[in-house]
Amino acid sequence: MSGRDRIVAAADEQHPLRTLVRKNGGNDLRYAGVGIVASFVAQSLSNIDMFVIGLAFDAIFNDQAYTIPLLPSGWIPADPTQQLVFTVALLTGIKLVDLGFGICSEWAFYLFAQRILHRIRVDAFDTVQRLDMDFFDRHQTGDVMSVLNNDVNALEQFLEFGPSLAVSGGTILVSSLVYMALLNWQLMLVSLAIAPVLFAINSWFGDRHEIRNDDVREETGRLNALLETNISGIQVVKAFGGERHETQRVDSQSDRHRVANWHAHLVGVRHQPSMRLLAGVAFVITLFIGTEWVINGAFWVFSGALTAGEFIPFIYYTQDLIRPVRFVAWFTGLYKGATSAAKRILGIQRMDSSRHEEKTDLDNPEGRITYDHVSFSYPGTDEPVIRDINFEIERGETVGFVGSTGAGKSTLLKFLFAFYDPDEGAVRVDGADVCDLSPASLRRSIGYVAQDPFLFTGTIRENIAYGVDETDDDSVVVAAKAAGADEFISQLDGGYDAQVGERGVKLSGGQRQRLAIARVLLADPPMFVFDEATSHVDNWTEARIQRSLDEVTADRTTLIVAHRLSTVRNTDRIVVLDGGKIIEQGTHEELLDRNGTYADLWNVQVGVVDE
Repeated sequence: MSGRDRIVAAADEQHPLRTLVRKNGGNDLRYAGVGIVASFVAQSLSNIDMFVIGLAFDAIFNDQAYTIPLLPSGWIPADPTQQLVFTVALLTGIKLVDLGFGICSEWAFYLFAQRILHRIRVDAFDTVQRLDMDFFDRHQTGDVMSVLNNDVNALEQFLEFGPSLAVSGGTILVSSLVYMALLNWQLMLVSLAIAPVLFAINSWFGDRHEIRNDDVREETGRLNALLETNISGIQVVKAFGGERHETQRVDSQSDRHRVANWHAHLVGVRHQPSMRLLAGVAFVITLFIGTEWVINGAFWVFSGALTAGEFIPFIYYTQDLIRPVRFVAWFTGLYKGATSAAKRILGIQRMDSSRHEEKTDLDNPEGRITYDHVSFSYPGTDEPVIRDINFEIERGETVGFVGSTGAGKSTLLKFLFAFYDPDEGAVRVDGADVCDLSPASLRRSIGYVAQDPFLFTGTIRENIAYGVDETDDDSVVVAAKAAGADEFISQLDGGYDAQVGERGVKLSGGQRQRLAIARVLLADPPMFVFDEATSHVDNWTEARIQRSLDEVTADRTTLIVAHRLSTVRNTDRIVVLDGGKIIEQGTHEELLDRNGTYADLWNVQVGVVDE
């Protein structure tokens, strides 16, 4: 997948769906219990009508005794007309009770499904948010979204319909067999003779369903990843005229997705007809034997009488056995699809890193930062991007990091947030290894502004106040003014309540960057990290922001990554990186006097270097 790993399913889990339901079911499992009981009662009553009709038929037309199991004989009248009225009243009452339990069943199963799905969806999302950054480096957003959306939707289909199908099918099967046994147990055995073949065929198709659904889940993830990437990069696609190329890529992946779905569909297409064919064979055999038995009064080794009033409902129940067979096929398809989805959801949950468990909170940090001989290579690569970095930053010191593209400046800052663990060495805050600190407390202590800041869909006010639990409008405005953002905000329709659009698309790069700076200024943390934070603003705005930042960062530890050297000219110290190593350190004037790499970079930017 273009150098990205696939989300690994929990293939070692014997019962992934059951594990997931138990983990997230909680007290909501009681609703499933109510649904099971209500569905069982409803289907049992729904299936009793033909049994009662058969008994009434024999009593009224064949002068047989009218007795119904579990019903006192004194309740049943002797007169045929009254027997007919009694039968109609009894069936009407049964149907009303059946309807009530059926409604209760649907209510309970739906409530169970939606409550547990809500918990699974939120839990899966929360798990993804807490995964380490290397997970997001190795997996595409679309593949993750496939798990959070498509796989959860597959679970929704099963949880809404699966339990009801299973209980309904099982109840119809059991009640039909009970009524058939009460009518004629010998003929029932004939109908059941084909059952082992049915179970074997269903098991074979079930294995095929699971394999094909695993393929569908994988191809869905690939397709979602491709679509998400293309839509996110639509500006680049249009700029390079790549519409046709991207359409061809989507066409190719969509075709693989179509083929996987088609193969999965073919399993279902063959499954139900095969089961129905076998059930039909059993029905035809039962029909032939039963008819001969009624006409001749006996058949082969079967003994005893078989009346038309017994045989007609018996045939109905034999034919009705096809319904559970269809339910079994449908349930198997849903179950295997849900199992494939559950495996991927459990798989992503088990990627949850244990390195942040039971960590110490960072309380009242002073802001002393130490990089102790840190080396690092990104997962899947052998070439180090950081090589034996060793330096200290004192409380309140402002340090700039400069160097050519790929020198390792931004990577170096990621260790401070514990986004990655160094391969060698350690990064410490106030003497504590960041790997031993809780990520939440560590990251709350650091204000971060990225080169390409991310804005959330919503208003300007909401984006500035993001991550701050309690604030007021005046504080938001003060932070915006300090970041040089108030002027352009005031000119927008709606001002601070103006919508920024998806990812801030309605604002320019410089405007987004100023809002991101306002965001960290409002949070007021003891440490700041600015990664090319003024790269998208003009020189006048940069100077204005820089004056504000100088005031704000005066007593705070601040790390600044910059290509534009004017941004770090007045910092307490400048660290020059090249090839993942520190090659120079000092103030602006000291580094110029050395006439080394920093001096070369400065001369290039101010235009005094000769050809």
